[in-house]
Amino acid sequence: MSRALARARHRFEATPRELDDEVFDRIARGDRGCLGDVLSGLGALVLVTTMILGALDMLGFGWAYVGLALWIGGFVLGTYSQARSGRERKAALTAGPLVLGTVLRDEPHLRRPGQQAGRVVVLFSTTPERRFDREWLEARAATVERGLNEPADDPTLEPLRSLLADRDQFGCHLVPPALTREAESEVWLAAAIAHPDRLEGDYLGGEDDFVAGREGLEIDAPTRPPALVLVVDPSSGFVEQVPRVPVGPARKPD
Repeated sequence: MSRALARARHRFEATPRELDDEVFDRIARGDRGCLGDVLSGLGALVLVTTMILGALDMLGFGWAYVGLALWIGGFVLGTYSQARSGRERKAALTAGPLVLGTVLRDEPHLRRPGQQAGRVVVLFSTTPERRFDREWLEARAATVERGLNEPADDPTLEPLRSLLADRDQFGCHLVPPALTREAESEVWLAAAIAHPDRLEGDYLGGEDDFVAGREGLEIDAPTRPPALVLVVDPSSGFVEQVPRVPVGPARKPD
């Protein structure tokens, strides 16, 4: 077990976990949703336009109430969506399982030290005995990728292929057991955001490079796929990288 994973498990594995970290506070904030923001923006545009046209005697001022209603309605809808999203995210962060995710796709800048977040596609398992089995996860990732590259006309595989091929796609999908060849384990493929400031060395693979350097190996040689420690709730599509735990004494979890 790597030092980073040991620290993360010691800090975050037990549930319900306390959200007493500033990063966790930011993660738990809900999303306002697109519809509320669109309605608010449209309402503001209509309101300003009708006021201008009304001042020019080209339109009655009564139409301004339409813009005002859209503006207020969008704000209320956005606030409601944010509150509901916040409750869901907090529940996932508090009780969702901690897992190790194998990275299948990433953005090039994530391989260099920096601060810019980027999209990654990860494979993980929620089966208790497989959640932190990195070798097993890497083997399943290779099997899944080979299966998705085969010209099989199976519509159930399209969401998985889209995650790997389209950088704008997000989601969390259960991988069919026929594709993983592991009927007894639940395996998921998901797109998430990786934050360099939560990674060892501020880049993907930093922990592996640290281990290689400590053991006197060539850190620039081909390496295994990077891994991320995540809190997940597949039922709601929640997949979030955990904050980095400060270096310090870490014990193996009970």
